Amino acid sequence: MARVQAAKTSSWSRPLLDVGSVVDRRYRLKREIARGGAGAVFEAEHLYTSRSVAIKLLIAEQADTSESRQRLLLEARALSVARHPGIVLGLDAGETEDGTPYLVMELLEGRTLEGILAVRRRIGVADAVYIGLQLCDALGAAHDHGILHRDIKPSNIFISRSESGREVTKIFDFGIARLAQQNQKLTQRGAVLGTPEYMAPEQLMAQDDIDARCDIYALGVSLYEALAGTVPFEGNFGEVLLKVATQPTPSLSARSPQVSRELEAVVEKALARDPADRYATVREFAEALSGVPTADEQPSSLLGLRATATAQVGGARVPPPLPDQPATRRRFARAPYVTPVRIQCANGASLEGRSEDISVGGLLVLAPQAFGQEESVSVRFALPITGKLLEVPAIARWVKKARGTGAIGLEFAALAPDQLAVIENYVSAMGGE
Repeated sequence: MARVQAAKTSSWSRPLLDVGSVVDRRYRLKREIARGGAGAVFEAEHLYTSRSVAIKLLIAEQADTSESRQRLLLEARALSVARHPGIVLGLDAGETEDGTPYLVMELLEGRTLEGILAVRRRIGVADAVYIGLQLCDALGAAHDHGILHRDIKPSNIFISRSESGREVTKIFDFGIARLAQQNQKLTQRGAVLGTPEYMAPEQLMAQDDIDARCDIYALGVSLYEALAGTVPFEGNFGEVLLKVATQPTPSLSARSPQVSRELEAVVEKALARDPADRYATVREFAEALSGVPTADEQPSSLLGLRATATAQVGGARVPPPLPDQPATRRRFARAPYVTPVRIQCANGASLEGRSEDISVGGLLVLAPQAFGQEESVSVRFALPITGKLLEVPAIARWVKKARGTGAIGLEFAALAPDQLAVIENYVSAMGGE
């Protein structure tokens, strides 16, 4: 069964290795899952155990960069130390034949919180509290081992499915994490790493004495966005820094009437400008979250999959959809599926993004919004299970605006019977609805 792992797509820089390559005489690359500024993530198969894993490799342009190599090794060390059900599991690490490091991780089923918000725009209070409590637990384990993530945001928060059928939240991408035992600074004084909208004021000002409260701030921003559909402060680095330093946090309840005063106060404390005014630990944050009333609302199925067990989430009552997200009848069963996508528009423009889910009818794609509804395009992506690359005609049946990206519903115009069968088998195996 093909499964998904990290969910970032940035440039289309060439990976160090490609599909079909064998890494360290043990892992055969089956399909590309995602890529970022420094690395690419593949689904791979262990040649001796047949286990499917996710393997992270540097892209060719970064393979000879000392900092990128050290950061990948640091991420491997962080995952080895911070073992927790809410943190993606690091399985192995090593070097390719030319000495370039690689990282092997568990292969997850599901999608990112970023992808969920791109389509839904926001989620219910019970869902947000449920996610927040799980993230606090995972971050608490990392902090106990002296690890600061420093890049908590919806694109690094993964909603997965456990073996019992319960939806669980996992943190991944420890690429810019800081370890207590780290004896060599990879970042020069004054350098800033991360995404401005989610960075604590002390991070934005490149202070050296940051601690676990920077992750608390980022988690507060992520929950604010999940509830309101937008971050507290938008803009480039300079704009965000100015707003954070001079403006009060915009009212969460004003942007999202579903949010109670109690929940608003909890999130506001996490977003305090002065670290001393925030929660001292994520466990204090969790304690405050657990006391928030949810009006008997139960968490929903964020993945939209059939429950495979009577679990806390999978077997719970699904609350009514939010006003801006009307219920619709699906023509085809769908399942989460993340893979890079390239869309070729009729005017010759090329658009890069990633899929979020798949059905025999089409793909849900996240990408910069650059074309209109009902436009005919061609889409290039890798099939689940086989990893075979396809380029097929499609029609953009709907396009939604989202913060920083767009959600596009692509309907396949033509697929061969064997291709349809592969997708149908994958969706069925995943419990798609």
